Amino acid sequence: MSLLAGAFLAGLAALAVPLWLHRMSQREPAERDVSSLMLMRETDEPIRARRSLAHKILLALRLAALAIVTLAFAEPVLEMATQSDSQTRDRARLVVVDGSLSMRHDDAWQQATRVVGELVGASDDAYVALGAEQLTLVGDIRTAEPGFTRFDFAGLPARLDGLIASLPSRDRDWEVHLVSDFQASAVPARFNALVEGTKWPYVLHRVGGETDNWTIASAAVRGSQLEAVVAGHGVDRDIDVVLRQADNEIARKTVAAVADTSTVARFNIPDGALPRRGTALLEVGLAAVDAFPVDDVFRLVQPAQDATTVAILAGGAGDGDATALQFLVAALKANGVAAPVHLDTASDWPRSVDAAIVVDPGEISTPLRRRLERHLDEGGGTLLIVGPRLQGTGSFPFGGETLTGSIAGGVRRVVALDTEHPLAQTFHSAVPAVEVERSLSLPTRPGETILALAPRESAGHRSEVDAPFVVEKRLGKGRLLVLLTALDREWSSLVLRPAFVGFVRSAVDYLAQNLPLAATAGQAVSVPASSAQIFDADGQRVLALGNTSTRPVVRIPRSGFYTVRTPGREMSMAVNIDPRESDLRSVPAALLERWQAATQTTSGEPMRAGLGSERAIDSMADEPPLHPLAPWLLVLATVLLLIESVAANIGRLEWRVPGLVNWRRGATA
Repeated sequence: MSLLAGAFLAGLAALAVPLWLHRMSQREPAERDVSSLMLMRETDEPIRARRSLAHKILLALRLAALAIVTLAFAEPVLEMATQSDSQTRDRARLVVVDGSLSMRHDDAWQQATRVVGELVGASDDAYVALGAEQLTLVGDIRTAEPGFTRFDFAGLPARLDGLIASLPSRDRDWEVHLVSDFQASAVPARFNALVEGTKWPYVLHRVGGETDNWTIASAAVRGSQLEAVVAGHGVDRDIDVVLRQADNEIARKTVAAVADTSTVARFNIPDGALPRRGTALLEVGLAAVDAFPVDDVFRLVQPAQDATTVAILAGGAGDGDATALQFLVAALKANGVAAPVHLDTASDWPRSVDAAIVVDPGEISTPLRRRLERHLDEGGGTLLIVGPRLQGTGSFPFGGETLTGSIAGGVRRVVALDTEHPLAQTFHSAVPAVEVERSLSLPTRPGETILALAPRESAGHRSEVDAPFVVEKRLGKGRLLVLLTALDREWSSLVLRPAFVGFVRSAVDYLAQNLPLAATAGQAVSVPASSAQIFDADGQRVLALGNTSTRPVVRIPRSGFYTVRTPGREMSMAVNIDPRESDLRSVPAALLERWQAATQTTSGEPMRAGLGSERAIDSMADEPPLHPLAPWLLVLATVLLLIESVAANIGRLEWRVPGLVNWRRGATA
């Protein structure tokens, strides 16, 4: 039981008044000395014992009535478990607490820890999982802490099913509790993506709060300038951006930052800041610390010169080929790659080629095919981009597989099947998404499809893909990537999206087996080497990979500068946080209520009435129904007052029964 207005209990002090009056009425009468008693009439001394007991009973009734009325004004409520609560307690409970970077803001994690403790204590069979790039079981939430990674709610039902399948209580009914700040950037745009595949009811608990925040979303060197993108939300303001190298400030710029809009700060790089050999470690940060300082710095590793040699072979000289080459050259230039070597079917192959790009070759001559095959056999990498000519030949240049016709029946979207591949990371955060209208189909073996196509309105599940999009085939020691759409705006929107520049960069680095220069905290990074070691800025080894026949993939949990060492090579790598974690705005409460209610029906359980009001969404655990006791207390006070009234007047009645004593006067009838 609890009180909603406990201050009214101060009215109990009024009970002192009747107590004082009662004490005054019991005072002995004053004695007076008189000269003679002869003229006074003799009377019997009244019997006070019975009257004293009656007065005490009446006093107790009056005090009890006053105390009950005072307690009623304090509004006591009784917490009682309902039938649905008892049914819920019979379920196994999985508590998923958001462990992303945004939970480090303010006291969001402390609130989450308190809520998780209450949920675990109220269940007989509960498990706690920390949500980030992966779901990880934790024994005690007090020993865990949020990381520097991201927690995305897209595809959450499938991840929860996989986790529950590994638990001892997997055969029981489950109830899933999500404890998070529910960032708007972590919730997919399509509502169906939140609930599709849901098997168990969800209960949502929101913690933390919103605040204005600014960050350095990205930075890149363009010639002799460095461009830093300032992004954020809140009140428009002037922000000082500082460029540092080795903890020394080398430039400063003031920009007028506009909320919800990217603002570019351009720095002229001083002479000598970029070495002629090796790499430069640069930091771009906000001069003034804001509400979330962990995202105020962006780190950048800038090599003196990208020595990667890229050769481009175009299948023809038409307008479409010229446009495709323009897109490719622009993407390579934006990534700082040296000017590519242009080849044709009659050109001599360069002595050293790190990566080759073949654009819609059509029917390849035998000498050129042999040269490409030798390049692959020797461990080289090639990106093959299909187009109308290859569609006309109907066969794949390497191996002779049949290329079927283009996809029809609606626009497709790109879905990552191999989520740890570098190309998959490019499309993982692509905004806006790439849409494909035409694509060729190539027979593939298990594990060869990196990116696939699915209907645009789908949720992106593996079961919904209907064609490959990017395929990797191993020929000899080399790697062959096949992009099954043309660099043509009529085929897809790839060349019109920012993801195209990242796709070209990732493909060239992967094919040339370049060590990565940049990564996002928590996301998979492919290291093109049989073994690797990673050291932080203090020289402490944070990760070691042994020899393996598969592609080594690493996940670095926090931001900073790192050193990657492989046999015969060493390179610095800058790890930054996902800029979407810097957006601290949360989704509206109405969306959370809709999400929570939808899981009650999609999970096969009929929706319980009043769920939105009975289950907390903002910052607290489930609250049981509250039953007010004030009406019953007032009824009890009324009954006591009636009893007191009857008891106070009953002594004034004279009951005469023949042969018995007069109850009032004690006489014989």
